[in-house]
Amino acid sequence: MKKLLLMFMSMLVAPSSHGQSISPAGIYGAANSSSAGGIAVSWVLGTMTPQALSALPVKLIHFAGTLTSTGNAQLDWETAEEYDNAGFEVQKSLDGKKFEALGWVDGGGDSKSKKAYQFVDTSLETTSYYRLRQVDFDGRFSLSRIVSVIPEKERLERLVAFPNPTTDSRIQIQLPFKTKILSLFDINGHLLHQFTNPKTEHTILLPAKGIYILGIETAVGDKAIKVNYN
Repeated sequence: MKKLLLMFMSMLVAPSSHGQSISPAGIYGAANSSSAGGIAVSWVLGTMTPQALSALPVKLIHFAGTLTSTGNAQLDWETAEEYDNAGFEVQKSLDGKKFEALGWVDGGGDSKSKKAYQFVDTSLETTSYYRLRQVDFDGRFSLSRIVSVIPEKERLERLVAFPNPTTDSRIQIQLPFKTKILSLFDINGHLLHQFTNPKTEHTILLPAKGIYILGIETAVGDKAIKVNYN
């Protein structure tokens, strides 16, 4: 509730009349996104951590996850140099905490040049988190940072009210999959209605003509949009 009220206040002072997305990165740390071929959000939870104080066997300079046009999670990474690198165990988690092995990609052994790697997860059904467990030939390993990939059905951009503006008190709302809370505020910030675990297709009756704020809370972030009832 507090987060939605903060979103409401920020929208009142925003100069734009369009819907404004509020997606704080504080849940998992720093965030990054890419629009090439899909949307991927990379939450940085840590850095490459050596198991010992010796030099890292692999210098990882890039690791990202992208949602492909076919709905898969594509993982790309690059190394600047490798020493005694047996390969990478790709690990997956649904909560960002408990990881399980998903697949394996052979490493380059010893290399002083850049090498690029790719792995595609064809079983993406919900927001998933990925990391690499780099293993060298003597059994030592290090863990990469964590990236996440959000499927299309769970993206915050799926929050749409139509028609908007409207001359009808009844509006249709499309919601991201797994929306936790849907709230309707009046222009003064008063909560009018709140729905827990709403369906992805929802109908709301607006009590009177005016400007309203629709806000949602999901597992991947929050968003609010304005609705004009003329």
